[in-house]
Amino acid sequence: MKIYISMTDQDNITSLIKNLDERTKELNCIYQVDEVLNDFDSEIEIVLKKIIEIIPNGWRYTDICKAKIVFDNLEIFSEGYKDTELKLTSKILNNKKIIGEISVVYIKPIKTEKRIFVNEEISLLNTIASKLSNFFLLKRMRQTIKEMESQNITVSSSKEDDLYKWLKDLSLTEQEIEKFTHVHIKFKKGETMCKQGSITSYIMLLSEGFSKNYLEGIQERGFNFSIVKPFDFIGLSSLYGSTIYNFSGAALTPCTVYIIENTLFKNTLLSNIEFAQNIFKWYCNTTERHLKRLSCIANKQSHGRMAEILLYLKEDIFNSNIIKGNISRKDIAELAALSTESAVRILSEFKKDNIINIINNNDIEIIDEKLLKTISMAG
Repeated sequence: MKIYISMTDQDNITSLIKNLDERTKELNCIYQVDEVLNDFDSEIEIVLKKIIEIIPNGWRYTDICKAKIVFDNLEIFSEGYKDTELKLTSKILNNKKIIGEISVVYIKPIKTEKRIFVNEEISLLNTIASKLSNFFLLKRMRQTIKEMESQNITVSSSKEDDLYKWLKDLSLTEQEIEKFTHVHIKFKKGETMCKQGSITSYIMLLSEGFSKNYLEGIQERGFNFSIVKPFDFIGLSSLYGSTIYNFSGAALTPCTVYIIENTLFKNTLLSNIEFAQNIFKWYCNTTERHLKRLSCIANKQSHGRMAEILLYLKEDIFNSNIIKGNISRKDIAELAALSTESAVRILSEFKKDNIINIINNNDIEIIDEKLLKTISMAG
């Protein structure tokens, strides 16, 4: 039996194969970029030169494609690079601030029925820019760690110290506590502590301040799934899973974190069974709280969700009827999976009904906890 393929079908198949080839080029480009960005020991200039060599291979017209990366005082570009009208640019950001730029150009005119740069190429350049941002952030953190280790900076672990007591309650020995608290880093309010999709080889232990863990969404919309208070670990999900952060973290107030290498953490779990059991209990309790809030979001109306979040902040975070204003209305809204406008409106209604009060401009005082619990249960 012979199968006849029309010219239209042949054209469609040819077009499909061509598109698959282009997507393969883009994926190979990303894989090669990832491989280069795993090298944290080389100088940034060397890493960027390797990235510049890789980038043109991901574009349709590789032979006339050139790239340039600007970062800090560096400007790295392909041999033969020149600015033309056929140019695509993406900003390299850190905490929403521009720290660099990556550009791709065609140095000769091209004839194409499509746009000069297709959507997939725009997405590819934005992805590379995001990966560079993560690389710069992590490299800076690693450099800070090395500098502090070279200065032999340690933390004083007196029996009066709350952190020391907490780690002691987790069944860590004094020697293990000293290793866990050997290196610390300070973050300013609003600064990114970890970035979704970035490579990690450390566990963070928050000792001072408040931070948030959130899933990044599109158009600056995200989902806050937890507020982190002293003393909590950040990044345990990457210990035995993937070696990347599956979420982002940001400082809500000035924060201090201790950096614990994954290898050290794993070895401690293997050698100290009681500590391992306590960590598993802590992790299970944390997961249970996350699931409780997800259930709240899935099954409750907006007022019930807001009541649930206020109770969560009161009982689990501040242990007080006063919810500090460093947890912004936007943060509270994202915890409840609401728009900021809806969250503000519901808080105003709660205030009008004398369930809460607003003090010191932004602090929220819970006045009628019983009614708040009733609203939360009713959903």
